[in-house]
Amino acid sequence: MVKSMKPTKQRKAHFNAALHQKRKRISARLQLDKPDSRFDGVRTVTVRVGDTVRVTRGDLANGGKRHGGKRGADPLTGPVIRIDSEKGRLYIEGAKASKADNKEEAVPVHSSNVVVVKLDETDKLRVQQLTGNRS
Repeated sequence: MVKSMKPTKQRKAHFNAALHQKRKRISARLQLDKPDSRFDGVRTVTVRVGDTVRVTRGDLANGGKRHGGKRGADPLTGPVIRIDSEKGRLYIEGAKASKADNKEEAVPVHSSNVVVVKLDETDKLRVQQLTGNRS
């Protein structure tokens, strides 16, 4: 993937990449709530709409004041509603902030700040690829 050692060229390649390449970069750690032996050896997965994720970093991870929550609260856990491949952000159900006019607005979360706690298993091919032979 990296063709140059120069950081400026790496950043340029990252931001000017094709959309299908940017989509594959939106991946997160797999830490299932209920351990499943089928997914032993799978460390990360590409996040999809329908996967349930838990926020591990940022204000939504501990209910920070920025989004109107109480400090020390449980981390936000919910299904992914939408994925912005261009910016590499996830929109999670319940991740909202109030604007100045008291309207609710969805807060995007970067994929590196979440862990996948439940996979959406409606796509049989995806499950088959994840559980297949990884030698």
